[in-house]
Amino acid sequence: MPQYLKLDQAASELATRLGENCRARRAKLKISQAELSERSGIAASHLSYIEHGKANPTLEVIEHLARGLECSVIELLSEPIKKK
Repeated sequence: MPQYLKLDQAASELATRLGENCRARRAKLKISQAELSERSGIAASHLSYIEHGKANPTLEVIEHLARGLECSVIELLSEPIKKK
């Protein structure tokens, strides 16, 4: 019997991963949400929602985030590599 992907659940997991990766990348660059807002053109309040996994950003917003964070869209959406 085929399993169907629950869109709400998948979107939630992806939104959480995006938020965690944004926060981690921003910490690595040692920049605030305000600075990322200036770099990306995304409102700081919206960045907060994204980092907490409560936003559903468009692909265009994710591209702006990636540029502001000096990384690729793939890096923002991928599972972090576990360090041993």
